[in-house]
Amino acid sequence: MLQAGYITLIALTFQNALALMLALACDRDIKGGNIYRVIFYLPPVLSEVVVGLVWRWIYDGNYGLLNHWLTSIGLSNLVTDWLSNPNTALTCVAIIHCWKGFGWGFIIFLAGLQTIPRQLYEAARVDGASSWQIFKNVTIPLMVPVFILVSILTVLGTMQVFVLILSMTNGGPGYHTEVPVTRILASMVDSSRFGYACSQGIMFGAVLLAVSFMQIRLSKYMKQA
Repeated sequence: MLQAGYITLIALTFQNALALMLALACDRDIKGGNIYRVIFYLPPVLSEVVVGLVWRWIYDGNYGLLNHWLTSIGLSNLVTDWLSNPNTALTCVAIIHCWKGFGWGFIIFLAGLQTIPRQLYEAARVDGASSWQIFKNVTIPLMVPVFILVSILTVLGTMQVFVLILSMTNGGPGYHTEVPVTRILASMVDSSRFGYACSQGIMFGAVLLAVSFMQIRLSKYMKQA
């Protein structure tokens, strides 16, 4: 559960911040904006198995592309077997999970930004507001429901990450990248404790429901405030 919590924390910060920044950029009238939108949404539609296998090759300690690149620029002291090193494996998986998942957050943020009336931005500029003041006083308040929705979906999606970890590390090294779903699978397949695996699944579902309920209550409180 701690590993899933770590990945979730990275996703809530790095992944959603990246998605929001890209959405803000594409919300402007820029040349080739539609092309950028397609490119940014490509990672979520890619197969998680394929993505996991490709990145496992990139992270490989013997012939991986990352180590080759580090050596070529004179940083050979950083070379390691990224997915077999307990100190780096979980962070590597979290980064790829964020890269794989930022696209759907980008789409939701972009849709929310496009619902904000442009007249509000124009009125703020006429009043002499800077870009930061417009973002703080116009964009953020109107985007609060979207922020909450994205955060709920991020938590639920990240806590259930499975295929990416299975294809990259299979929960290893040791138990350093094990998440609840891989633990449930191990209890069922490796130990043949089907009843125990079923109870784990029920408890995990209850945890997700509790997290969703707390986030919904928080969203209602923030709207009232």
